[in-house]
Amino acid sequence: MGGGWLAALGGYLFTYWNSKAVEERKARIERINRQLREFYGPLLACVTATKSAYNAMVKQHSPDATRSGFQKALSQDPEGPTAVAFRQWMSKVLQPLNERAAQIATDNVDLLEGSTIEPLLLQLVAHVYANRVILERWSQGDFKSFSVISYPNAIVSFVQKEFALMKKKQADLLGTSTMSRL
Repeated sequence: MGGGWLAALGGYLFTYWNSKAVEERKARIERINRQLREFYGPLLACVTATKSAYNAMVKQHSPDATRSGFQKALSQDPEGPTAVAFRQWMSKVLQPLNERAAQIATDNVDLLEGSTIEPLLLQLVAHVYANRVILERWSQGDFKSFSVISYPNAIVSFVQKEFALMKKKQADLLGTSTMSRL
């Protein structure tokens, strides 16, 4: 009778710690799944689409198909064809995508990794809100107004990197990371 209770205690402790480890792993997997589904995935889609749309707009409407030529045309003739196209793209394509990206960022800030908010995300939100004022001014005929808060171009790389990191963590937790390399 002397060693039986010790074996039972050992079995209980093993079961307790194993169950706890399984639950913690499940919680980590669920968090990463939420991060990918609700934050990094949708944000990556928005910022990538914004970049592609902006590049297409520049290629299509710049006098020399370059970004610098596009910006020069905007500043030299705020009512010219390049500027008209820019305002259309901003109101119908770029701003809606940016609005969605800013909403994803603000609604899901709890899904960020770490204890600070990435400055690129804060700049994106500020850019979006500043553009609301610019779009309003354009609707009133003030075509010389442009936002002083620039779009954070580096956000695409940041979100791509974070998305890839989350996918790796997900694969590691699911035990599929080595299988995907075979």
